[in-house]
Amino acid sequence: MDPNKPQYFLHPGAYDPATLTGAKLQVLTGAPMTVVAAVQKAQQQHVAATLANVVGAPVAVNIDIQALTDMAHREYQAGDYLNAEQHCSAIWRADPNNVGVLLLLSSIHFQLKNLDKSMQFSTLAIKANPNCAEAYSNLGNVFKERNQLTDALENYKIAVRLKPDFIDGYINLAAALVAAGDLEQAELYCVRSDLGNLLKAMGRLEEAKIE
Repeated sequence: MDPNKPQYFLHPGAYDPATLTGAKLQVLTGAPMTVVAAVQKAQQQHVAATLANVVGAPVAVNIDIQALTDMAHREYQAGDYLNAEQHCSAIWRADPNNVGVLLLLSSIHFQLKNLDKSMQFSTLAIKANPNCAEAYSNLGNVFKERNQLTDALENYKIAVRLKPDFIDGYINLAAALVAAGDLEQAELYCVRSDLGNLLKAMGRLEEAKIE
């Protein structure tokens, strides 16, 4: 645990037995809320309470999780990886199975060259959703960065098999095949991707400009 980073603690109100009992009674007494809705509301309250504690806001404040996620995406796109990581970590601690946030954390740590962390969050995303093509692609990126091309290719192939229209997955797969010296297979796998990106992935930059 990094002592220089803020430590996050679960707000005790999130597990208040009285609150949970009230939610159960609301369903049992014939209130209009369905069981599923009650569970979803309880989960939302738990996440909001935890996030409120994480970001230092009063528990009564309604934290907009989507807004916080959008902010993290904007920070990532702007290259502000440290703030993006902080906001994503806050959401992750409140909602550990949020696949979108796990993927973003994986990408953030990849950009920061924290490859072990990037692999960790890709693996968690796969555990939360075994059919998440993007998570396998991110995992492939880590292996490729480490020059473990066999493992990289295996994960890229899983990614495009799970999501046949995954353009970035085909480009990543082509780049790994080029790195492995298999140009013929690289062209074959990239037929379904944008030709300009295909040629760039293969290093034929001048030809890509012409296209």
